[in-house]
Amino acid sequence: MIMEEAVVAPEDSEFAPDVADLAAATEDASPAPFLFLSPAERDWLLLLAYLHLEQRKPDPACMLLRLLQRSFPTDAEVQRCLALAEMMAGHPLEASRAATRALVRAGPRLRIPVGLVFARALWDLGKHDAARDFVTNLLTQP
Repeated sequence: MIMEEAVVAPEDSEFAPDVADLAAATEDASPAPFLFLSPAERDWLLLLAYLHLEQRKPDPACMLLRLLQRSFPTDAEVQRCLALAEMMAGHPLEASRAATRALVRAGPRLRIPVGLVFARALWDLGKHDAARDFVTNLLTQP
């Protein structure tokens, strides 16, 4: 049996990446949208995901909402729906991540509903004290 050795380029060779150039390139480049969707198409896919959730089929809803999340990464409503769908699908870690993104972008109107999904995700992750503290802070803050 012939074993091949891995070829590793030395750090000072021409093959080694320049970290400063990579950092500058990633800072200047804005991420390209994953899929170009109009606001009407976004609303249609949100409605379809909602119908899946109403029928207790969270997995197809998660798939649609993940697609929307990649197309509309700054949309708090998409993040909120994704958090709820992930929670219904039994993925509390993903639900807490989506709820965190939604809380950062959400206005005061969505703060309590998204916060409750986040607290439920914490509870399902076994972080009961953190969930209690979060709900207490959520309900006592103006």
